[in-house]
Amino acid sequence: MNDPRFLVIFSVVIGLLGVYNLYQGRKRMAAVRANGLNTAWYKQVSILTGIEYILLALVFLLSSSIRTGVLPKSLNNIVFPLYLLILLSAAVIAGLVIRQAFKNSRQLRASAASRAGTLERVNGASTNMGSADDLTDEEGLTEQQRREGAQRRRERRQKAAAARRRKAGKA
Repeated sequence: MNDPRFLVIFSVVIGLLGVYNLYQGRKRMAAVRANGLNTAWYKQVSILTGIEYILLALVFLLSSSIRTGVLPKSLNNIVFPLYLLILLSAAVIAGLVIRQAFKNSRQLRASAASRAGTLERVNGASTNMGSADDLTDEEGLTEQQRREGAQRRRERRQKAAAARRRKAGKA
């Protein structure tokens, strides 16, 4: 890793990966916009990763130029703080990439769960064993119907709790 040629080749490869990720991110954003949704660029993990890779390539190139003395010594007062600033920016973007990746995975799981619940309701295989009265708004019902609905909900909750206890081996 001390060979400057290797570091330059490595930084070029990382830079090209960054450009490719930016391209993929822009393509995904165009596809999302074509579906009628509008999303911000900083919510695209590919774009953030591309920016991070490009910043890391710049860090490697600056590091190589400082080590080999390609730049004059008089510029070290400017290059070294710039090097630290770019390195810190790359670290911040890496944190944003990780945060956004976790956030996106949570949203995917939540949307998958809600789609599964919707499918169950559409197919009639809902875990809700009550009648259609339970799904309607309680306005317009008589007092007797409300009491019966409340009783059904109570029994359903008790059965569900008993099933959970049996499943856990506590019953």
